[in-house]
Amino acid sequence: MQINIIVNPISGTKNAQRKAKCIVKALEEHFNTKALYTAYAGHGFELTKQFIAAGSDILIAVGGDGTVNEVASALKHSNTALMIVPTGSGNGLARDLDMHGLSAKQIIERIEKNKIYSIDSGMADEKAFFCTCGTGFDAYIGHLFAQTKVRGFFTYVKLSLRAYKNYKPLTYQLAYNNHTEKTEAFVINIANNKQFGNHAYIAPMANMQDGLFTVTIIKPFKWYHIPYMAYSLFFKGMHKNKFAHTFDCKDCTLTLPQEAYLHVDGEPISTPNKRVSLKIEPKSLHVL
Repeated sequence: MQINIIVNPISGTKNAQRKAKCIVKALEEHFNTKALYTAYAGHGFELTKQFIAAGSDILIAVGGDGTVNEVASALKHSNTALMIVPTGSGNGLARDLDMHGLSAKQIIERIEKNKIYSIDSGMADEKAFFCTCGTGFDAYIGHLFAQTKVRGFFTYVKLSLRAYKNYKPLTYQLAYNNHTEKTEAFVINIANNKQFGNHAYIAPMANMQDGLFTVTIIKPFKWYHIPYMAYSLFFKGMHKNKFAHTFDCKDCTLTLPQEAYLHVDGEPISTPNKRVSLKIEPKSLHVL
């Protein structure tokens, strides 16, 4: 097998980087491969395309959700399988694929077993995503988080608690399953997998192999409901939450108010026309 490694050297905490460095070294010694390091945004996508053209069988992405998105976006509809060594803050796809927290030995064993299956991916206009795409409070926090120098789960929590006090839910238009509605929402999330990351399950019933999105609309709620919302999020109960409406669809169109933000896999993206078409691409990515 031809195995290649792409590393984002600045992703995650110093501790995560040290662990990843040890894993990469073990992989290089065991498989006689060499890691290449990204130098700028979009570099992971470019390197992946080069490896696909060279006949790579397995590509190991070492980095956070942004790096994984770049690599996976380039791998779609190819014969190359994805493996993840996560070093980011959320690591949503790695967690749902049971690739989070693996040792070098476990990763090597998984590669040698070479069991490959296919998962769905999503498209928000021309931008691919593999975990979630959304607007509302989580997209706003993603925008703030992208500007911080200190990463990690606790930074995300602190930003969220500070921002909630002054955040005003907006009104969106959503078209799906031959139905169009306007709704005021705290969050609208279109999920391919179950979680944002860090075991925060926005769509606990989502299935990455069913050819469907799981959409969750969270209505505005009072500050004293925050513990209830957090419990639903971290204990896989959001689909039963009284402020949430959940449904499945193959595609949908989301129209945003001018001041709204949008994210894909936790990374903020621009939406100049404020109208986003979302569609599922069934079993379009091979994973190990």
